[in-house]
Amino acid sequence: MNDMPKGPVIKVKQITSEDAGWKASFREFYADCEVKKLAPRQAHAYFAAYAGGELAGHCVVYFEKGRWIMNGLRVKPEFRQMGIGKLLTKARLRHAIANGAKEVWYACDDGNLVTICCHLAFGFEKICPENHNCDLTTVHWYRLKVTPALLKKIAAA
Repeated sequence: MNDMPKGPVIKVKQITSEDAGWKASFREFYADCEVKKLAPRQAHAYFAAYAGGELAGHCVVYFEKGRWIMNGLRVKPEFRQMGIGKLLTKARLRHAIANGAKEVWYACDDGNLVTICCHLAFGFEKICPENHNCDLTTVHWYRLKVTPALLKKIAAA
């Protein structure tokens, strides 16, 4: 029986130096879509997934208005269905929790079923944030409360 993993080895790294080279690759990675601009001193962390030396996926988690929010999860088409979204989500959750999060949020269009399914597997629930007037067609926010079961689920491998 062969227990070797199929496909390339994926490594997730936190981006610790937002230098000019990284910023250029970040802009190229998201060239065809909009990504939230963060304030220079806003608490945040970027994470990148690499397959060998190639950037395969990227995401961010940031603190805004008293809550941690996940954003910008993107995986290159040729690397999808390899668990990269799940690895990047775990990294963001661990970072937010290590920085005091009691809950974590993200927003998503209802048509993005791949992302929704990935996050529902962690226990996210669709919710209308305070001070919003939502109905089932306008709610796009999801919240995950930090629980002992979640901590066990996202523990580093």
